[in-house]
Amino acid sequence: MTTARAVRNKAARFAGQAAVAALVAGLAAPALAQDVPPEEPTAAAEPSATPRAPSGFGDEIIVTAQRRTESIQDVPIAITAIGSELLKAQNVQSVEDYFALTPNVSFQSNGSRDRRDLSIRGISNQLNPLSDVRQGSYAFYIDEFNVAAGTSNPQIVDLERIEVLRGPQGTYFGRNSVGGAINVITNKPVDEWEGEVELGYSSYDTWRAQGVLNVPVAPGILAIRASGQYEESDGYIKNINPIGGGNDSRYYTGRVQARFTPLENLTWDFTYSASDERVGMRNGVPTGYLTATWRAVYYGNQPGDIADPDGVGFYPENRTRVNFNRPQRVGSKFDYFSTRAVWDFDVAALTAVFGHLNADVFNFGDVDGGSKDFFYEDLVLNRKSTSGELRLQSQGENVIDWSIGTSVGKDTGKTDQSTFHGAQSPLCPASTGGRCEGLEVTGLDSDSSTNYFALFAQGTYNITDQLSATLGLRYSYERTENLSQTRSNNVVTGINDRAADFEDISPKFTVSYKPQPGLLFFATASKGFKSGGTQITNNVNLPNSFEPETLWNYELGTKFDLLDGRMRVDITGFYMDWKDVQQTVRFQFIDPVTGLLRSVSGIENAASAKSYGIEGSFDLRVTDELRLSANAGYNKSEFGSYPNALIDGIVIDISGRTLVNAPRWTLGAQAQYTVPVTNDFDGFVRAEWNFRDKMLSTPLAYRYNEYPFISPSYHNVNLRVGVENDKIRAVVYVENLFDANYFANTYEKAFYSGVQVEPSYRTIGVNLGYKF
Repeated sequence: MTTARAVRNKAARFAGQAAVAALVAGLAAPALAQDVPPEEPTAAAEPSATPRAPSGFGDEIIVTAQRRTESIQDVPIAITAIGSELLKAQNVQSVEDYFALTPNVSFQSNGSRDRRDLSIRGISNQLNPLSDVRQGSYAFYIDEFNVAAGTSNPQIVDLERIEVLRGPQGTYFGRNSVGGAINVITNKPVDEWEGEVELGYSSYDTWRAQGVLNVPVAPGILAIRASGQYEESDGYIKNINPIGGGNDSRYYTGRVQARFTPLENLTWDFTYSASDERVGMRNGVPTGYLTATWRAVYYGNQPGDIADPDGVGFYPENRTRVNFNRPQRVGSKFDYFSTRAVWDFDVAALTAVFGHLNADVFNFGDVDGGSKDFFYEDLVLNRKSTSGELRLQSQGENVIDWSIGTSVGKDTGKTDQSTFHGAQSPLCPASTGGRCEGLEVTGLDSDSSTNYFALFAQGTYNITDQLSATLGLRYSYERTENLSQTRSNNVVTGINDRAADFEDISPKFTVSYKPQPGLLFFATASKGFKSGGTQITNNVNLPNSFEPETLWNYELGTKFDLLDGRMRVDITGFYMDWKDVQQTVRFQFIDPVTGLLRSVSGIENAASAKSYGIEGSFDLRVTDELRLSANAGYNKSEFGSYPNALIDGIVIDISGRTLVNAPRWTLGAQAQYTVPVTNDFDGFVRAEWNFRDKMLSTPLAYRYNEYPFISPSYHNVNLRVGVENDKIRAVVYVENLFDANYFANTYEKAFYSGVQVEPSYRTIGVNLGYKF
């Protein structure tokens, strides 16, 4: 438990950080006041007849999914858009929060905030999350710069909107995106003094502060906007070992933007953003379930689930304790610079985007997951990504709307990983006389790169005011290279120097029909492409390279308004045909000849897979006080013929089996009731519910077809109560109201007490915000 003195010290430190934010607000407020003319005296304000707009329900949503400004109801794409008011209303802090608002989207967590594997319609990276360069199944853009190489969970502060596009999007986005794209649009600098400060406190002694400040440096020419967030928490998991510790965390992130408008028709944006996450240990507790490797290493292949409870027991009875004899340090950090210039020629606009990203991921310390000193690890992974895009597209209303562009870039990654023997290692080589502490058990040094180039174009022929046809085409070329060395007990087991080239042409066809305002039908056939690559390690089980994935996506959809525009509905049915699915192969075994621990790690191509289903959502303004929204997705994703999958050391026929991270049902609903409580303030009550069906959380589920390798279904309910006006917002909330006991997925490394899960927990908190 946190001592009273520790709480006071932490509160004092946090108050100092809040004071800095308040000082910034104070400096800005006088400047704002100087720009506002005095108001004429008026009579006392009458009570508000209707409440203020309650956080983004039911109003028209404008998106830029096709790189032009359009109403979401006019875009023939399966898209979910979450605006700034809804982001604030739902207290969205990370990727899983806004995925709860999106049908047929799921995620897995690998032990910390910024290690998320995303799935859209069952299409995900079935790959090692710690590979040097990960070929993406989706694109992740922040203001048109792709950050997927560095993060899947970027800063949420000061956003205009998040768009989640489902299905391939390669004909007008710069990077390949087989399953879809996530488009994050930040609030841009404006010619006004404005800002915001928000403070929060919640369970597990979690403190959070975030702020925004906009400065008009040279009105009409240059404005600067800064935003950031700091959060620290004691965490909900305690290490009972005498060394202490737990999953305490510290996270901070910041973004500085400048908007330069030297000409009336030229807008030039510059952005620098940085994030840093440090966690005391992976966010997991043991389950007791052993894979074949660790059953052999720790327990001499004894049958049954015989992992040692190790003084803490197993999930679900144990959700908060571990017993590690060595401390852990887990984290990631990344920063990027990007620039975007738009030159508007009236009939057309030229857009240029360029950026560079640098990201680090690290794991240090205990890796066996138990109180005995078996193994520990040092892992440092550095990734870099540099990319540029140039695009020319038509403006205004035309018979033919068109765009053409090119994209070029390079992703690199370097891994330095070593697992070492502890003082009680069960695999200590006989040659050491039983004294092998500090000797490397397994090691990997690798250096990989991917160079890519693409040309893409799309044209829409507006045949009539109601009927349009779109044709898009993308050419992609990628070259991957890898240089690596693997080791076992200081013996070099492999040296690789490999390269491979891949290219593809992907088309898109869409027909849309709008018989009347507020009603749209569309049909789409589109192809997606994800490059192949080379293996990092030598092994006889896998070829030296793996083939690209290709996917054909077919959609039928409709969007319409009902009840005089008070209800907005969209429904889409889809079928996706996925070829040469890239599947991770990763396991370890004891070499029967040498007795050394050996690793098999790489990627193989499954024969095929398919994904089909339906998804829909609606927003309803019942009255000015009551707003409702809901989303539902049904998705069936399964392999075709795949008789020779290599799972944890054995070959298994998984033909017809469901894909990993592909729940059958995803459901969600939100309701908000807002009512004036004074002349100045509205009060509101907001309830949120979401459901995710059971799913295979790891490829190990194909061999161990049971809990916890299959994550159970769950319901989650959140409740929020608050008051707000145009400047002040105060909210009290409970997330996971009924303390539902669930986990997103299982992850496995070298755990003595079995594979681990990241448990759910209930959070009670309060947020206070002020705009100026």
